[in-house]
Amino acid sequence: MLISASTNGRFILCLLIFVLSGMVQAQSYQKRLALVIGNSSYQNGGVLPNPVNDARAMTSALESVGFEVMKFENVTQTQMKQAINAFGIKLKGYEVGLFYYAGHGIQHKGANYMIPVEADLQTEEQIEFDCVAADRILAFMDAASSKVNVIVMDACRNNPFERSWHRSANGGGLAMMDAPTGSLIAYATAPGRVASDGDASNGLYTSALLKYMKDPGLNIEQVFKRVRTEVTEKSFGAQVPWETTSLTGNDFFLNAKNVSTGNTKIENGENQNQGNSSSVARSLESETEDPEKALAFYSSATTKYEKNLYEEAANDYSLAIKANPLYYEAYLWRGHCKYALLKYEDAILDYNKTVQLSPSEPDAYYYRGNSRYSLDKYSEAITDFTLALKFDPKNASARYYRGLCYYLQKKYGAALDDFSHSILLAPNNAKAYYFRANCQYSLEEYLLAIEDLDKAIELDPGYADAYIYKGHAYYSLNEYEKALQGYSMAIELNPTYVDAHLYKGHTYYNMKEYEKALPGYSKAIELKPDVADSYYWRSNSYFNLNRMSEAVKDIKKALLLDPTNETYLNFKKEKLGN
Repeated sequence: MLISASTNGRFILCLLIFVLSGMVQAQSYQKRLALVIGNSSYQNGGVLPNPVNDARAMTSALESVGFEVMKFENVTQTQMKQAINAFGIKLKGYEVGLFYYAGHGIQHKGANYMIPVEADLQTEEQIEFDCVAADRILAFMDAASSKVNVIVMDACRNNPFERSWHRSANGGGLAMMDAPTGSLIAYATAPGRVASDGDASNGLYTSALLKYMKDPGLNIEQVFKRVRTEVTEKSFGAQVPWETTSLTGNDFFLNAKNVSTGNTKIENGENQNQGNSSSVARSLESETEDPEKALAFYSSATTKYEKNLYEEAANDYSLAIKANPLYYEAYLWRGHCKYALLKYEDAILDYNKTVQLSPSEPDAYYYRGNSRYSLDKYSEAITDFTLALKFDPKNASARYYRGLCYYLQKKYGAALDDFSHSILLAPNNAKAYYFRANCQYSLEEYLLAIEDLDKAIELDPGYADAYIYKGHAYYSLNEYEKALQGYSMAIELNPTYVDAHLYKGHTYYNMKEYEKALPGYSKAIELKPDVADSYYWRSNSYFNLNRMSEAVKDIKKALLLDPTNETYLNFKKEKLGN
């Protein structure tokens, strides 16, 4: 996928450009042509697993929303140019044109290039001669004068050639591509950031796009809001898509033919998701219900949801369901409204209905799992997160929350495995490192815990919890000076952190510096005066300093809060003699 060349290393940017001109009405533009190219089998740069898979999935998705598709796989420079030429000539008879490319790409001298499979780029000077400029497709689209033009550059794989170069360019992501007025430019990840090729059949961004582009209730801007939300959440902020837009005119729907007909049609008699019965069900329902009315309510609800008007959105989703009881997306998003309103039991009912109508919908399982997690129903949540991962194996968030459920059940081995997988999918999630460290700490792997806590702190320097657990790990290793540093940093970040003050006291106590232990215990008592242990340990400190009256006073307070505590009773009897 497209990669910026720079002296600072490999910068990869997924670029998705939607070029739309003139006044756009979905139901008006039915003659659609797409060119899809996927390059995986690079002869000199290694094989990329996903581009051909992405191209095939995109072909099926485009065909299902009314596109005639010209598809090519693993093309050379000559073949790529010939494919673009043929597409450009044919496009003159169509209203909508779309170009999709998946594979390696690179920026050079302010222009973006697609890398053909036979390229052997020993130097960056070869790029403009051995690759294909992305501007080539723009020129043909502009000449065709089609009403709507769409360019998808899914180019977010690492460049295998750049590591052998000595780049003089000062790169910073992809170059901006000139497009006609009335355009939407959507980036799959921020400039200069990496979106990996991934382990599943499709990348995280592509998977989200494939899901939402076929939703007949979403215009193109809403599609990318949904994609951005999903990718950002599932990658824990490691990959944040963004868009710039100069769109004018009426809304454009990728699934415009479904807006006009009111049902979801599968082209060529081919259902793209055999586990999803909702498409057929809604098509049948259209004969007796009012799918167009349902779609109108659904669109209205979506607008309100995006404005955080969850109660109003839920009402409109309910009206959509009333108009079409088999509208599984409406159940799903009404569930999201209830989830946002913290009405978890009600949300679960809607997610139940969603999976009944669409058994392979990963978001329904994921959010039902989150709802059950919020209700402390950890075993049920684990089942749901497992189902979410079955249908969306790259969902880092599902891995993370299933790990949390295992952790809270003290199943540290299972939790450790999930946090590790989550980190592979979303390496910038500080919380995943933190909780993996907690598992390692519980398994007495203190050095490994410290490594993860350091990474969590690197990603989030204000992470007070990470500092206190780093203190705990060093405390367990009897490295008290380092433990004190951790506790002190936690206190600096959060002066009211009771446990940090308490353990700072414990550390000084173990170092037999009882006078220095007193401020930690006293501050813990000041912040939370109903914790018996703080009084008990301050009493011990006073005892070791021979300040008996103060020791007696504190142990009495500890016993007042916890009258049957054997440790407190024995200390009072054996040490204080009363």
